[in-house]
Amino acid sequence: MKKWFGLLVILILVGCNNGKNDFMATNNKEEYQQQQQKIEQILKEDKHVKRVTAVFTKDSAIVGIEVKPFSKWNKQKYEKKWKKEVKKALPDRNVVVSTDLKLIMETDKLAKKQLSEKKLDKKIKDLKKLEKEET
Repeated sequence: MKKWFGLLVILILVGCNNGKNDFMATNNKEEYQQQQQKIEQILKEDKHVKRVTAVFTKDSAIVGIEVKPFSKWNKQKYEKKWKKEVKKALPDRNVVVSTDLKLIMETDKLAKKQLSEKKLDKKIKDLKKLEKEET
């Protein structure tokens, strides 16, 4: 009985862990890092954001935003708001903002790879098509 109670207390404490948000970007160019910091500042203020992944090229950016569990019910509303904020921060780029888990996973994969600008552009075009798909 004591073991179960101890396990329950540990699970509750771990579940209430506030942890820090994970932010990830690709391409180590200084310009991209500055833009990533802009996006981080914008999205860190929102309590509904769990994790952000961003991929940049010369003329476009894909931002994948993972939403906290209880915020998933209003995910579309938040996505519209975040898209406006990111477009305002990056007016010179074609921006795609998505909360779709498949797009977030693909963006994660791209962020971990070091690809040339040309290949990255092609992958981003594929991700834009993926975003427009309805499942």
